[in-house]
Amino acid sequence: MSYMPDQENSAGTFTATAPVPASVAPGPAPQRQAMAAMAGPPSRVVGRTRNPWGVWLRCLTIVYPLIWYFKINKEMRDFDPSNNVRPGIAVLAITLGWIGIGIPAIVSWVLTAARIRKAQQLAGSSARCSLLLAFLCGPFGCVYVQSQLNKAWDQFGNPPQGTPVRQA
Repeated sequence: MSYMPDQENSAGTFTATAPVPASVAPGPAPQRQAMAAMAGPPSRVVGRTRNPWGVWLRCLTIVYPLIWYFKINKEMRDFDPSNNVRPGIAVLAITLGWIGIGIPAIVSWVLTAARIRKAQQLAGSSARCSLLLAFLCGPFGCVYVQSQLNKAWDQFGNPPQGTPVRQA
């Protein structure tokens, strides 16, 4: 039961209204019903399929590698909400992480490759991203990483970015 607020009567005084059952009370009941109707296995959101060599060419600039790294980490977080990644922190790790001995940058790159491997597994792909290859590819690492991420999106027929899909 919920209570309606006091209302002013014709004499200018306030009177308490009777309790209203919760089933009649105003609120987001239609929203809850709509959410219940859509209940089922959780859907995932597919990221963007990019040309790996196009990514490499753009990575020759100063800013694009940071944008690309942010986007792929965000796409993997959106694809698997259990991925506890904050894309902005991942970008900070690869940029500011090189100050000193570079450990944060290396850790971020390896964790990104591990997230791609998990996305491939969740998508049902037989391909698996190699953490070692992602690290050892050096200046061509973005080509390898993007091609591996594309393999996860390939399992869904490469729909447009942001398309919700059911788990494989």
